Amino acid sequence: MELKFLLARFLGFHHNFRRFEECSTLMRWLDPRPGEKILDVGCGDGFYTERIASKGAEAVGIDIRQKALNKARNRSSSPKLNFMEMNAEELDFPENYFDKVISLCVIEHLQDDERTLRQIARSLKPGGRLFLSADSLSCPGIRAKEKESHRRRYRVNQFYDREVVLNKLQQAGLKVERCQFVLSSPLALALARFSWKLDDLPSLFLPVRLIGYLFLGTIGLFALCLAEPPPERRNYGLTLLVEASKPDK
Repeated sequence: MELKFLLARFLGFHHNFRRFEECSTLMRWLDPRPGEKILDVGCGDGFYTERIASKGAEAVGIDIRQKALNKARNRSSSPKLNFMEMNAEELDFPENYFDKVISLCVIEHLQDDERTLRQIARSLKPGGRLFLSADSLSCPGIRAKEKESHRRRYRVNQFYDREVVLNKLQQAGLKVERCQFVLSSPLALALARFSWKLDDLPSLFLPVRLIGYLFLGTIGLFALCLAEPPPERRNYGLTLLVEASKPDK
């Protein structure tokens, strides 16, 4: 099963090299276990929801995009998987229902992130955990114009640093357990800038885009793995990862 996921990731990941460390780290932190109920907020095509279920957990993926959900449902017929069309700001689940919640670079796109965090906190069991990633773009050298272009290009409503995410999670009744930045090196920023230019190319240049994405997902990703500083030395980055807990009653 793991080989299948690794192969799928290698073949399909070249289009977004920026997600590699983010997703692999959060999945390691999540550590899905048999019998756990885990919610995947903004599940997309269900790749990670399926991986969660493969570990024996009962996985629920929600998204508002029907096309993505159709792909997710076609991925697997596992009885431990359930995909639902649902707005993250209006979670229709009982209180204290999930053991864990994961959300991969979704929260920055939401209109009301604070309401979503309150809904997640309500649905978590006491002692339950939330794992999320969010755009930060806090690297030195990033220009205000670049952040604004990023905001428009990817429909981002909010950028997050440690202080912002700490305050929002505290207001929702959740305690931050750890934060970690990814894509912190100058090389990461240079490669990200290259990927942004690729994303801005018109469809006429699709072959150029594909070649560029392939480079980023192979040679670029290999070089990036060598260039990134250890997690404990990262005080900024393109993306912020967070683990938070709901206090025991």
